[in-house]
Amino acid sequence: ECNELMGFCFFNNVAVAAHAALQQSGVERVLIFDWDVHHGNGTQQIFEADDRVLFISLHRRDGTFYPIGCGFAREVGKDRGTGYTVNVPWASKGMGDADYLAALELILDPIISQFDPQIVLVSAGFDAAEGDFLGKCLVSPAGFAAMTQRLQRYAGGKMVLVLEGGYVPRCVLGWLFGQHHSGLK
Repeated sequence: ECNELMGFCFFNNVAVAAHAALQQSGVERVLIFDWDVHHGNGTQQIFEADDRVLFISLHRRDGTFYPIGCGFAREVGKDRGTGYTVNVPWASKGMGDADYLAALELILDPIISQFDPQIVLVSAGFDAAEGDFLGKCLVSPAGFAAMTQRLQRYAGGKMVLVLEGGYVPRCVLGWLFGQHHSGLK
């Protein structure tokens, strides 16, 4: 997969950023948090054997939703990276704020806290947004803001959000520049 173009992704900006961060003096642990509605299969494959990167992906994993055949909860990394890949696969469309925030609070926060990242990179796809015709999920601007605020608790707030997807321009622009950004630092 690393040698082929898949879906709408041509270049894995978050993976490049993670590698660059790990080259910096004193950076030993990077969190990649992928809330894009599609599984981050390329990112997972790049880092699945690397214990310096905690890769977390929340995504749809139902029926024939793209990409097929990956992103299952049982995929936890390999070799030195075993335990550093965490997949939260949704079994259906329609997941919203409460679902994402419950997964973050009940499952992911304790894992992230134990990992203690020094930088947080977010694969910030807005195709899980309410109104996105491909993602068919229901995350609101307030839901994205709440996830962002929670993630700011880590790494002393050192965080980069990389726009990864979203197929309804008015939704993406509304989520990026809408009224719910005021609570962000």
